Amino acid sequence: MRDTTIARTYAEALFEVAQADDEVERYGANLHQLAGVIESDRQFRSFLETPRIDTSSKKQSLREALKKKLPGRLLSFLLLVIDKRRQRLLPAIADSYAELVDEHFGRIQVRITAAQEPDRKLETELSKKLGKLLAKKIIPIYQVDERIIGGVIIRVGDRIMDGSIRRRLQLLRRRLLRTELPLPE
Repeated sequence: MRDTTIARTYAEALFEVAQADDEVERYGANLHQLAGVIESDRQFRSFLETPRIDTSSKKQSLREALKKKLPGRLLSFLLLVIDKRRQRLLPAIADSYAELVDEHFGRIQVRITAAQEPDRKLETELSKKLGKLLAKKIIPIYQVDERIIGGVIIRVGDRIMDGSIRRRLQLLRRRLLRTELPLPE
């Protein structure tokens, strides 16, 4: 929980800088790309996180490698994160930053789980209805889980709307088990 709070604080600070630079989307894309490299490249992650390499060497290497690829203030932010020894939080900072960008532009990520891959028509219909319901632009993330049998499970942040057949069958089973049936005489 503490790491999440710290990551959110760093993301908010970077978001303010990005707004001042009018580069909100660009900073987000660069940060997301950097977080992806950290998560996928074990050697790079080890380089950033190992205490055996001093902070000044890490910063110098990153400055040389990224000075033409990142906006100056984003690079300064990255170097500050390393100064504070928070580099392991960069993927979480990137996630928090993406949430802030979505909030800023009135977007919301919605995870939709279905029993089978939805067709274009269903995707469009779900996005429209959810957009009206939530009063935001929907960014749907579809998942397939055959175990739900049919229907959909919609996850928006911490809220879950379970309209799956599996859930309905579970509820029906519980009701039937609670119902006392008369025994034949």
